[in-house]
Amino acid sequence: MSIVRPLSLGLLFFLVMVLASNALSEPAQARTFTDVAGDEYFAPALDALSEMGVVEGRPDGSFGPDEPVTRGQLAALLSRALGLPQSTIVPFVDLDSTHWAYGYVAALYWAGLVSGDEQRRFMADAHVSRQQAASMVVSALAYRSLEDPYTAADLSDESDPTAPWLAAFRDRMLVADVHARAVADAYRLGIMTGSSDGWLYPELPLSRAQMAAILYRAFYQPSMPREDYPGEVPMEWYPEVSSGSSGPVVKILEARLTLLGYPCGPQDGTYDYRTKDGVMAFQKVERLGRDGIAGLAVWERLFSTTTPAPRLDKPGRRAEVDLARQVLFMIEDNRVVKVVHVSTGKNGTPTGHGEVYHKDLGWVHVPVGWMYSPSYIMPHIAIHGSRSVPPYPASHGCVRTPMWVSDDMYRELPLGLSVDVYY
Repeated sequence: MSIVRPLSLGLLFFLVMVLASNALSEPAQARTFTDVAGDEYFAPALDALSEMGVVEGRPDGSFGPDEPVTRGQLAALLSRALGLPQSTIVPFVDLDSTHWAYGYVAALYWAGLVSGDEQRRFMADAHVSRQQAASMVVSALAYRSLEDPYTAADLSDESDPTAPWLAAFRDRMLVADVHARAVADAYRLGIMTGSSDGWLYPELPLSRAQMAAILYRAFYQPSMPREDYPGEVPMEWYPEVSSGSSGPVVKILEARLTLLGYPCGPQDGTYDYRTKDGVMAFQKVERLGRDGIAGLAVWERLFSTTTPAPRLDKPGRRAEVDLARQVLFMIEDNRVVKVVHVSTGKNGTPTGHGEVYHKDLGWVHVPVGWMYSPSYIMPHIAIHGSRSVPPYPASHGCVRTPMWVSDDMYRELPLGLSVDVYY
C-alpha cells in the first residue's frame, strides 16, 4: 500500500522549490559512453537516465559499468532522479564542501533520506551493498510519493510481513533487519531481483551498471507489483571458495573482509594470493583453521563478528603484534583499522614495548638473509616484507609481512611509532 504523510510547511516550501527548479531545467541530451557497446542488459536504462540528466558519466567519456557504486555516487543519482536542488549545509564530519558529492548528499539529508553513523560520518566513498541500495531507493520512492501522489509507489507499511517476500532467497538470513522491509519491497515491485539459482547476495557491492538498471525500474518504468508470495527455498551459506575461485561470492568475501579491516586486495571477485592472506588473517583472529580457504566456518563467523579490539588502551596511532595469533594490528585512537597476516620468530620474538627507530627502503641484506623495507622496532627486530609468510612462526625473530602490503606498511610505520608485542 502507498505511504501517505502530512506535509509540513517547511516540506511544502521545499517541494515548491523542487518543482520550480524542474520547470526551469532543460532536458539533457543522451551521452554515448566509450565503454558501453549498447547491447548490454543495462544499456537501455543507461540511455534513458543519461537523456534525463540523471547519469552524467566521466570527463573522458566512459561510464565504468563494472565498478562499484559509492555512497556519494548513489546520493547524486537519487538527488537528480528526484530533482532535488543541491544544498550547502551538511552535518557530517567526514564530508566538506570540497567533495564533489557534497551538495547532493546535503540535499538528501535535508529531505530526510540519508543519515550518518554514530560518529556522524557519511562515508561518501564507501561502496554500497545491494541491501543498502534497496533502502535508499525505496526511501526515495516514498519521498516522491509525497511530492506527486500520481507516482506513488505501492510500498508496504509496518503491518505487512516481509519474511514471505524474502523466502525465495537462500541467503535471506544475511538481510539486516534495518533493510528487510526495503529489500522485500524492492523485490515485490520488481526493482531488484536475485540470481536464477536463488541467491540474493544482499552484501554484494552494487555495480554502476546494476544501479542504472535499478534506478530505471524504480523511477521510470510502470510498477507491476508481484501479487503472490514466492515459493520458499531452504536457507544456505555460500559455497566454499579458495585460490582460483571467482564470481560474486568472492566479491562478497572481499567486501566483508575489507569492511572488517582485513586487507585482501581489490574487491574484484578474483580469489588470488591477496584474498588468501586476508582470509588467513581473519582465520587467525577468529581462531579458526589457518588454511586460507573460505569455507562454512569462515562464512558463519564473517557475518556475526566485528573488527577486533586492541588489547592495550593507548592514545593516537600505533601498532600491536599478537604473537599467539600471528597478526599485526594497526590502531588509531584505540580502534583497529587494519589486521595483517604475519609470521614471527620460530624460536620466539621479544615481547614488550618498542617504537620504530630505524628504517631502510627496499631490499636489505643482513646476516640472516634478505629483508624488504624493514622498520626496526627493537634491536635486531624489524617489521619487514618477505616472500615467505606462512601461517605459523618461521622467521629468525622479525615480523614478516606479505610483499604486497609491505610498501603500505613501510609508510604506515613512521619513525617514533609505538609498537607493542605480546602473546
